[in-house]
Amino acid sequence: MIRRATALVAALSLGALAAYAEGAIATDGLKASPTAVSIGTVTADKDGYVVVHRTDFTGTLPGSVIGHAPVKAGSNAEVSVPLDKQQEAGTRLIVMLHEEGDGDTDFDAADKPVRTNGTPVQETVTVE
Repeated sequence: MIRRATALVAALSLGALAAYAEGAIATDGLKASPTAVSIGTVTADKDGYVVVHRTDFTGTLPGSVIGHAPVKAGSNAEVSVPLDKQQEAGTRLIVMLHEEGDGDTDFDAADKPVRTNGTPVQETVTVE
């Protein structure tokens, strides 16, 4: 019986670590104004960036990068991403988590999107 309990605790602990390692962008507190995107909580396994993309013409796929802000490994509260250019109300944006890829602490092409089950960690938000 003790082995089963120990195995269950170990499995739950590993599950919690796996969930943490995947990264997350909380939708609670996610808002976009014409000049910035605010995120209540971003969880990252490694140092990286929250990157804001314009969407493509369908409104569902990421297009050009219009802003980014650094995040540290762990939980990051109240992250604000200034946008390079003012956006119109109603514009859909994709907020995506990227991992620092080359250790230079500058967002660049080496900093790839964080993926969970092959899918980028991202959320969509509409400019208010």
